[in-house]
Amino acid sequence: MGSAQAFEFQPFGTNLPPVDLHGFASQGYIYNSGHNNYLGGYSSDGSPDFREYGINASVAYNKWRVGAQFFGQKLGPYGDDQIKLDWGNVDYQATQWFGVRAGRVKTPRGLYNETLDLDSTRTFALLPQSVYDARLRDFNSSFDGGMIYGNIEMKKLGSLDYRAYVGSISLSPLSGASDYFNNDIPYPNTKIGMDATYGGSLFWNTPVQGLKVGYSVQMFNNFNALRTVSPTSSLWRGTSLYLRQTISAEYTRDKWVFAAEAGRDSANYWVQGFGNDFQNYDSYYGYVSATRQITDKFSLGTYFSYSDQMEKCPPYAPFNTDDRQGDLALAGCYNFTSYLLAKLEIHYMNGSGMLFNTPTGATANQPRNTRDNSWAMIVAKVTLSF
Repeated sequence: MGSAQAFEFQPFGTNLPPVDLHGFASQGYIYNSGHNNYLGGYSSDGSPDFREYGINASVAYNKWRVGAQFFGQKLGPYGDDQIKLDWGNVDYQATQWFGVRAGRVKTPRGLYNETLDLDSTRTFALLPQSVYDARLRDFNSSFDGGMIYGNIEMKKLGSLDYRAYVGSISLSPLSGASDYFNNDIPYPNTKIGMDATYGGSLFWNTPVQGLKVGYSVQMFNNFNALRTVSPTSSLWRGTSLYLRQTISAEYTRDKWVFAAEAGRDSANYWVQGFGNDFQNYDSYYGYVSATRQITDKFSLGTYFSYSDQMEKCPPYAPFNTDDRQGDLALAGCYNFTSYLLAKLEIHYMNGSGMLFNTPTGATANQPRNTRDNSWAMIVAKVTLSF
């Protein structure tokens, strides 16, 4: 699939490098059948609260590059169309095999986390949500800190792309991440955060043309939240180490693109305020996908995405089998021009484990006994980019 060319201009004079300017805006619609309100798509008449927009600029000079992007979104109760600094950093690439990047940096996770905003490069309106949950964008997209990176040539064995980073992430109690880590707990978060995040990724561009495989790891140190139980009491819930691991593979052949990713999140939470109980958390997730470029303007794609979140609070609650959710999607994308495209997806959902039942926000009050175990979701999206 093609993408629009960036607009270049030279505000500093002809003897200095030009500024590359790029922007995008999308408007979508989400509809869920039945009783479930997933991703802010109200069951009664659907919801147009599915949009995102951004503008970025960058300047390159010799081995240096400086750039930034401002971004806004609305996804059901999240985002509220607030424009924020999405990423902004200084980059120095000394050689092909070593570079340094500092500032607000995109998080290297899986195949597509660093290209979340490049809607024109993929068929799907929604990436597989088991790995790329759109409600967790504030948590997943970027961090404040530094990264080293590079590409190491290995001759007949292909090459390696590596990333390693350390930093921090600021989170809001009103974010999707706050609801995600507060799911099915009947007290609202008033604070949420962490001391640090660190990790990296390693991808092997194999000698087989079009095939790459990789591994990503993320660690969050002292990830915690403060919850208000009543006007006079509260409790802390946190973990000394929250670990996320993802393995990835992508194969491109002619007009086909095949991808698969699988991951696991794990942590041992402590709860201070109710006898210092412990909660073991494990989440397994993944997907397989295939897309084909039918014509220069039209492409089709499909994926199956699955997640299984297991939380155990001994001796009170066993692992809950209702925390599973499968998503079978069929998508089509039509490029009217290099600047304008439209997408339509139909999803069959089996299981409702990724729905939220939090005490705040428009997605509240979805206890398991009121959810549909299977339902259909329709997603439409139009994107303009330059």
